[in-house]
Amino acid sequence: MEKEPWEEDVYDDGAEKLKRTKKFSAINADRLLTVLTIIFCVLVVAVICFLTYLSTGGSNKNAQMEGFYGTSAASSASSEAASSSQTAEQTDDTTASSEGTITVQAGEGEAAIAARAGISIAKLEQLNPSHMSTGSWYANPGDVVKIE
Repeated sequence: MEKEPWEEDVYDDGAEKLKRTKKFSAINADRLLTVLTIIFCVLVVAVICFLTYLSTGGSNKNAQMEGFYGTSAASSASSEAASSSQTAEQTDDTTASSEGTITVQAGEGEAAIAARAGISIAKLEQLNPSHMSTGSWYANPGDVVKIE
């Protein structure tokens, strides 16, 4: 059936060309998204491997220990036995002095100091308010704290 002149299309809608262009761009978009997805997955796997490597200690643990502690791990392990005997001697010497003070040892917290001095934690805090300036107990090794 033939259209009347006023029913005919005035312009070409380009449906045939649009179909070919749409198909071509869809193929390109699929290819691009596939490549980007593969690159993303490779990067995720690489980051996970890198983080696993770092969390297990990296390559040279002795160098890391030296960087962290400032001494080599081998020398600190050999001197550990000597320092433990010195610590035992120092503990005996500094347990209670005639002045009513005690010296904080390395690794001691508030409870360990109070137990070594034979007083309660509350009493230790009351006698040493300068070590409570942050709201919680803080003392460095070698600090002298009052116990009487």
